[in-house]
Amino acid sequence: MGFNFDEIVDRSAASCTYSSKWERYSGRFAEFDIDEENSLPMWVADMDFKCIPEVTEALHRRVEHGIFGYSNENTNDVFREAAREWFSRRYGWECPAEWMLYSMGVVTAINNVIQEFTREGEGVIIQSPVYYPFAAGPKNNHRRVVENPLIEENGDYRMDYENLEQLAKDPNNTLMILCSPHNPVGRVWKKLELFQALEICYNNGVMVFCDEIHGDLIMPGQQFCTCGKFPEFYSQMILAHSPSKTFNLAGLTSALLTVPDDQNRKRLAHRIYDINRIPSTQNFGPVAGAAAYNHGDAFVDEVMKYIYGNVEFAREYLEKHLPQIKIVPPQGTYLIWFDFRGTGLQEEEIYRRVLEQARVIGDIGRWFGENGGGFVRFNYACPRAYVKEQLERLRTAF
Repeated sequence: MGFNFDEIVDRSAASCTYSSKWERYSGRFAEFDIDEENSLPMWVADMDFKCIPEVTEALHRRVEHGIFGYSNENTNDVFREAAREWFSRRYGWECPAEWMLYSMGVVTAINNVIQEFTREGEGVIIQSPVYYPFAAGPKNNHRRVVENPLIEENGDYRMDYENLEQLAKDPNNTLMILCSPHNPVGRVWKKLELFQALEICYNNGVMVFCDEIHGDLIMPGQQFCTCGKFPEFYSQMILAHSPSKTFNLAGLTSALLTVPDDQNRKRLAHRIYDINRIPSTQNFGPVAGAAAYNHGDAFVDEVMKYIYGNVEFAREYLEKHLPQIKIVPPQGTYLIWFDFRGTGLQEEEIYRRVLEQARVIGDIGRWFGENGGGFVRFNYACPRAYVKEQLERLRTAF
């Protein structure tokens, strides 16, 4: 099957799709003078590509039934089985479907895990620069954010295991949120790197929430290792996956939490469905997710080749026209970490030029932590025409 990733699909307000990426976003950038009508949005982590036809067809069949009452666990069973087969096929990981709990998204799951497995005042370890809800979750639940900043060396990032061990030894730090692959720096952690982090946490009684939502979005030549490959740490591990990033289904808010330990799974299910009264399934998300997992292999392979082409185009353009701006070479995700520090400009001036002068909307680096200053995250899951437009606009501003 051929995919036309160059197709421009209208997501503006005129399309009535109500995209949070493409309209009514200026409030998120309130400190800047944002011209929404003439800006190019490259921030929110969804794709500007259509989903595969098998997903659309599955949703059509469900819609044509005409009744949208409460769903039961049969919907989840189909979703879980499709995910189980996907994990086996793509990751080489045999994961029982019975270990999986349905969640209305990974960020929702993070908050539920914080509430169930930590107490107020305890510390949650995150590795900045990192997806900003990782810090918001603990703060909003009256926990402490404990940072183990990544070490940056020559445009590459690695974990600080020595510092992580010191933090894990503190009995007041009881949870780590591990981003794998890492958003926004694009690192695909190797098996040994993951083992070291998981072992440190396990030996010190720290639960690990493994956010693997970008685990399918791996650049050519790279290999993803799921934390599920480490059964020795299962008693203190929860894994999160979703078809939302992989297949552009974020608006259908469906994720799966794999909880290998029986008691932990019972506790988390009680927290999600009984205490917080979050629905245990829904009409559309699991249907779309199952169709995507069952039929989406070719799409994932082709879309990552295309996104890699976007990155290579940008790298070559920057080397020729804007050598003071660098790309941190991504190993995974479609979120590209642009380094503007070589411009010599102050942080606020960098953001002002990107957002106001170039009118390209990216995620401000400091949102991801103090060590994100001088960076901007851009979303490259888009037609190459948008990448070209972005770079030309940046050239006028820098």
